Amino acid sequence: MTLPDGFALSRYTAADTAAVRALHALAFRTLATSHHTPAQIAAHEALIMAPDYADDLARSHVLLARRGSDLVATAGWLAMPDRPATARIRKVFVHPDIARRGLATAMVRAAEADAAKAGLTRLFVRANVNAVPLYEKLGYRPVEAGVMSAGRESLPVMFMEKVPA
Repeated sequence: MTLPDGFALSRYTAADTAAVRALHALAFRTLATSHHTPAQIAAHEALIMAPDYADDLARSHVLLARRGSDLVATAGWLAMPDRPATARIRKVFVHPDIARRGLATAMVRAAEADAAKAGLTRLFVRANVNAVPLYEKLGYRPVEAGVMSAGRESLPVMFMEKVPA
């Protein structure tokens, strides 16, 4: 998968953890405010800063997009043991300064292609409600509304799937 000109794709390593945490917190805090309360945003940020988040990143096949040396986007996937041949797309975040310019689309497509190389042809996402239009544009269909637990807070999500034609 190619990214727009000026961006380079690489794989996450443990050395990237601090930069990934900072990007994820900034992106959510900035881009999800119209769909979440301040308490929900704080709770989500606490998840990002929790010690086990690094382990979650390490197992999520995270791809990184950089512009020069700056980390500007991420996307990854996990195999879903309870759903044969299915990858769950996750960790899709784009720096707010360059959001809504096609980079999230390119990153999701890169994660989908990476999962397909691993033999996972069905796709699933627990989309934050502010990201539902992105996934619909990419061919995902809503399955059901739900919530994501973030400590004492619950964040609204939409479970979505994409089945190959």
